[in-house]
Amino acid sequence: MKKLTKAIVVAGVMTAGLAGIPAAQAEVSASASIATEYLWRGQTLGNGDAAVSGSLDYAHDSGLYAGVWVSSGDATSTEYDLYAGFAGEAGDFGYDLGYATYLYPMAEADALDEAAEFYLGLSFKAASLYVYKSSDSDVDGLYAVASADVSSLSFALGTVIDTDGDDYTHFDVTYAFNDNVAFTVSQIVDEETEDTYDKSPKVVMSYSLPIEM
Repeated sequence: MKKLTKAIVVAGVMTAGLAGIPAAQAEVSASASIATEYLWRGQTLGNGDAAVSGSLDYAHDSGLYAGVWVSSGDATSTEYDLYAGFAGEAGDFGYDLGYATYLYPMAEADALDEAAEFYLGLSFKAASLYVYKSSDSDVDGLYAVASADVSSLSFALGTVIDTDGDDYTHFDVTYAFNDNVAFTVSQIVDEETEDTYDKSPKVVMSYSLPIEM
């Protein structure tokens, strides 16, 4: 996949301000999951291998949050995502503003070893819109995704705007079989440059499990 496109993602860094928040007002959670492959923004990032991932998150009543997410299954190398932000809601409206960095410490010298971006999310009831922008001033790439939940189904339409002109749009449908098992079908429905991406439907099954802390 394009290295520039890979630089447009979501996560962030634990800010120094979080260290002074009393633990009694905070919540720590963790989870682990496995998926048949690493599906990211309408593309498969691995070589068809299963992806195993885990997360550790910190949330405060004020809306501040931070966490780390680690995953295999990326052809570049093991991925470490760090993220932090501020989220809240007012009635049926919600917002989420944050920063994420993606690290690949075991990547080969000619491969991407770090990327970062800012993100802003707005939601109303079961619908949401997120926009992601690379923090690198030399990178003009942008990713936007609109999603909606209807009962056990989730629909998402995402668009990547790439500075190389390799823009594309994908449509995902996810069915939550239960709280742990989900099935996703993803399809690239439009692309600026023909035959740049694999436009065959991608089907991914995932199993996630919360970890008691």
